[in-house]
Amino acid sequence: MDWEASKGEWLGKLLSVKEKIVELHMREMLAFGEPISRYYRKYQKQQQMGIQGMLTEAFQQLFSTKKEYEQYLQALSAESYIWGERWAQKDIPKEVLLEVLFNLRQNAFNEVSRCCEASRVKEALLSRLFQILNVRYHHTLRGYLASKDQMISHLHQQKIGVIGQMAAGMAHEIRNPLAAVHGFLQLMNQSVVSESEMINRQHFAKYIQICQHEVQTLEQLVTSFLILARKNEQLEKKSEAVDLRPLLEHVHNLAKHYVIEKDVFLTFQYEEAATYVWAIPSHVEQICLNLIKNALDAVAVNGKVSVSTRFLPEDSYVSVMVEDNGCGISEQRLKHLFEPFYTTKEKGTGIGLSVCKKLIEEMDGKIVFESKEGIGTKVEIRLAAAYLETRHA
Repeated sequence: MDWEASKGEWLGKLLSVKEKIVELHMREMLAFGEPISRYYRKYQKQQQMGIQGMLTEAFQQLFSTKKEYEQYLQALSAESYIWGERWAQKDIPKEVLLEVLFNLRQNAFNEVSRCCEASRVKEALLSRLFQILNVRYHHTLRGYLASKDQMISHLHQQKIGVIGQMAAGMAHEIRNPLAAVHGFLQLMNQSVVSESEMINRQHFAKYIQICQHEVQTLEQLVTSFLILARKNEQLEKKSEAVDLRPLLEHVHNLAKHYVIEKDVFLTFQYEEAATYVWAIPSHVEQICLNLIKNALDAVAVNGKVSVSTRFLPEDSYVSVMVEDNGCGISEQRLKHLFEPFYTTKEKGTGIGLSVCKKLIEEMDGKIVFESKEGIGTKVEIRLAAAYLETRHA
């Protein structure tokens, strides 16, 4: 077949059906249902322009010489592979990609077939078009699947790394209290079996008290770890409309002895009116107490820690702010704050903020950190406001 001679007659005709192919494809994809329709609504113009360019190039290459056509297919294979990789990186589901490619291939083939119906060039044109569409289809899928495999492998390696880090951190934190319990049990055993020494009841009671404290530390650590491991499971506790002030007053009472030990100024400021939030009371108390303890650890003697509440009706949430004028947090450390077992404290476990974040997410809230080294840290908890109509009244 003389492709160059056929080009003048048929290229214009094929380009004239291009708009119809694009229009039909877009209409069917927009009406297809989720998630395909959502994707097309979001990227409608980009999809139209991309498909138009692809079809224009394909129709032009139909009439190239044999050598040029073979070179085009090789280039198309590489281009489609890259295109598939980009679809994978955009996190487009495989089902969406398959449906889009199949629909476009079918519409293009059908419209071109109608355009050159009863023509001597129909078979040759459709043969080349079928080959072009198949190359694009299969190599796009190859690129997509290869990229997905790479992403899955990378995520798996990250997961293994995180598990290893958490296991190492957990083992380290468990070993310390176990070593203390083991040591004091040995002391008590020596006192019991020794015939030359009278048992000192006071020392015995102190040893038992230390062992009990270390066991409580272990229990708290395991509880925190179980909270972190909890994912998408039905919680026994549900958020309810609660007055924030009594919860924070209880936290204030719990935190008083920490303040006395370090000689730090701790202040609480509340909204004048009752401030109701959708929350789980025990979660709020645990989060606020943990943040206050962190702030107290960060400030020097005579440092200041303040807790305040603020109602933001325009955003429909209540803010609880914990501020300190302590050492602050570097930008590098801020990136790792919520990683389990990441800590710079000598006696910290590095699990407290991870638990806080998890508990806040269970209440559909947010936590925001702002800190500067040598100046201090602000931590804001945002919880959904309840009884908005009462507040506005």
